[in-house]
Amino acid sequence: MRKMKKLLSLVLSCCLLCTPVLTVTASVEDAENKPTTDWTANWIWDDSDTGNTWMNFRKEVTLDQVPESVTARIAVDTRYWLTVNGEPVIFEGQLKRGPTPEDTYFDEVELAPYLHEGENTIAVQVWYWGPRVALGEGKFSQSFSDNSSGKGGFLFEADFGDQKVVSDKSWKVCKDAAYIDDNPFNEDQPNYRLPEYNVYYDARLEIGDWTDPDFDDSSWANATELGKAPCAPWNQLYERSIPQWKDYGLKEYLNMDAYRGNVTTEDEVIQMDLPYNAQITPYLKVKAPAGKKIEMRTEVNERGYGTVMNTYITKEGEQEFEALSWFNGQHVFYTIPAGVEIISLQYRETGYDTEFAGSFSSEDDFYNTLWQKAQRSLYINMRDNFMDCPDRERAQWWGDATNDMNIAAYAFDPSAFLLYEKGLDTMANYVDPETDVLQTIVPIRARLLEYPVQQLAGINGYWDYYMYSGNKEILEQMYDSAKNYLNLWKIGDDGLVVHHYGTAEWPDWGDNADMVTLENAWYYLALGAAKKMAAEIGRDEDIALYDARMQTLYRGYQTLWTEDGFRSNAVAQPDDRGNAIAVLAGLADETQYPTIQRLLKNTYNSSPYMEKYILDALCKMDLMEDAQARMKTRYTPMVEDDYTTLWEYWNKSSGTNNH
Repeated sequence: MRKMKKLLSLVLSCCLLCTPVLTVTASVEDAENKPTTDWTANWIWDDSDTGNTWMNFRKEVTLDQVPESVTARIAVDTRYWLTVNGEPVIFEGQLKRGPTPEDTYFDEVELAPYLHEGENTIAVQVWYWGPRVALGEGKFSQSFSDNSSGKGGFLFEADFGDQKVVSDKSWKVCKDAAYIDDNPFNEDQPNYRLPEYNVYYDARLEIGDWTDPDFDDSSWANATELGKAPCAPWNQLYERSIPQWKDYGLKEYLNMDAYRGNVTTEDEVIQMDLPYNAQITPYLKVKAPAGKKIEMRTEVNERGYGTVMNTYITKEGEQEFEALSWFNGQHVFYTIPAGVEIISLQYRETGYDTEFAGSFSSEDDFYNTLWQKAQRSLYINMRDNFMDCPDRERAQWWGDATNDMNIAAYAFDPSAFLLYEKGLDTMANYVDPETDVLQTIVPIRARLLEYPVQQLAGINGYWDYYMYSGNKEILEQMYDSAKNYLNLWKIGDDGLVVHHYGTAEWPDWGDNADMVTLENAWYYLALGAAKKMAAEIGRDEDIALYDARMQTLYRGYQTLWTEDGFRSNAVAQPDDRGNAIAVLAGLADETQYPTIQRLLKNTYNSSPYMEKYILDALCKMDLMEDAQARMKTRYTPMVEDDYTTLWEYWNKSSGTNNH
């Protein structure tokens, strides 16, 4: 029975019915990241000012001896790949922009292990995205997860013993002509929610191995200095607060042997299989005549989401290429024209640097498989931030991020919690100063987006996180914005909240939502969390306010009770979600449990997003057998499916395969 409770907690985030299992030792600085201002380096670029541009930088550094430590501080808009003396150091550095609505992150990278006495070559490839072209209805991609500065730039600063090396006009720079912006002529662009571009690479235009120390860069231009950091448009610089990506290295696909040495005689679409749904960059090694077009995409492209794809135009002879715009999937499709010999097709998995520390075992393989798919679903939704999905949006919807944090407590080691703390930093920095509204997606650009019930779930999540981590600084950091947001809500004469619309009154994807029971129960739950936060950090003067509101709301909520459960006049039948949140919030007493038990055994309105709260409520009522039965009823199609992650909806044909 204890193992089943643990499974319920992992799969659908936990209701904190048991002792927290992991502890994060985070400092005050970790809890609230501050900008760093002591820079002497200049932002540099060339004279161009276009988006979707790949820029190459080189610098020679002469050392009489190698210092014990050389810590470089690096910032770009938008991504970079760092090589020192021909050896790869960082694969896809830099976080998506937006620790605040104006500012930028930077990385700290240790270079000493890659240096030697004499001449050293630093080579940095920078990919600048820029604001995507609007794709209809005034929508721009940078509104979801990246807040572009609107200007490409590269910043570097490090002490090499007795000399300081900074980015300035002494660096060599060359725009990489082999990377072509395919936006004007390729209809298969990522949809407006994604800030990433496709990669379109023409090997006939490549400039050679420019990262090699022996490469002759004498024909390259000197970089243009754009201003000493911090300066506009990149503004203040915040240190990266999560690890660099874990690089699992290049590996051949599971079915590579079936295609090794094949020469295509006609255009072929070849399906290459991964061991599981993963974040990957695709690689190819082929022999071909010049001018052949090879496309690389995953199965999620076929579902109309407009996610990333990659294109390679061959040069003459044997060649290899890795497309650096990551996508995800369980299968990769290479479209290969006639006349190409396949030497090797591979992939590089990268992802958030955490260990799969959680474990579960059961005599029932259903639950073992569900555990594994839940754990894999969470991992594929972690990178710059907790994502709702890695293909359609990559956005930090705060309801999803709250569930992800709860699951991470059981699935991974404590480094996963740093991703949640980064989200909290961003959430705090994007509070609308004029309205005190908490925004549901951050980073976000030039718009306000508030889904109220997700924000209420998020406030309750602050307390959940404290119970897991013991990090009181998080409560102190988030308390005032939570209190101010709760104060935006009003309680009417009937003892129930006045409907708070926000940007959209989204309660859940599932059908027949009773917004009244849900909204009031969520607000009551958030008030309870804020009350506990106030007591823990010494804000006792606020407790009476929470008590008064909760008492009024409790009395008002009881007027919604019927012989079939809590229900408002807006719906014909009681909703499983509103009743479940009522149980978790303490609005339902034990005399009402048998009625709610019957409801939760027979009503299936919730989507997978809200299903976790249904199961949590059954746990709280000590109805474990009912919880297990409901899990099997709802999740059997996902468990039996050959896909290794869980779906957005109960029907696989709708939504994404990895929410």
